[in-house]
Amino acid sequence: MVKPVLKIRKLATVLLVVALFFLAACKKDKAQQHVASKNTSLFGQWYIPIKEGEQGRYLIFASDSTFLLADVTYKNGNSTTVQYTGKFHTKGDGLNIVIAKKTVSESGSVISTESSDAQFYVNSAFLVDDRKLTLNYADTNGAPLKSVFAMVLQDKVI
Repeated sequence: MVKPVLKIRKLATVLLVVALFFLAACKKDKAQQHVASKNTSLFGQWYIPIKEGEQGRYLIFASDSTFLLADVTYKNGNSTTVQYTGKFHTKGDGLNIVIAKKTVSESGSVISTESSDAQFYVNSAFLVDDRKLTLNYADTNGAPLKSVFAMVLQDKVI
């Protein structure tokens, strides 16, 4: 016959081992903790107000090298969108955009679609610093220009 003290010791030992197992399983491994990393990717949606509350510009760079630029104008409760689509290529910090199509919409209804060779941000250089996209480029006269866009996350400009 097993003595009651021995049964209690075995039970206490088993409970202690189980408790240690659960504590070890719940302990966070420092190597697995999420560390916020800085965004340096051009991919995503970017926004800059052109005329605050009246007009804004959106840029979308997709991972398949497709590009979209949309100028949205708000007036009297309606919106007009001029959208340019095409492809983009990067080399180092250089950015080359080739426009193929222009679409004009009013309040969500397409008015016209046509091919386009419009040029935006010609011979530009880009820098992504966390949630800001800076484009350095020249105007048609060669004067240097700079535009800083904010990243759009889930339809919120941040």
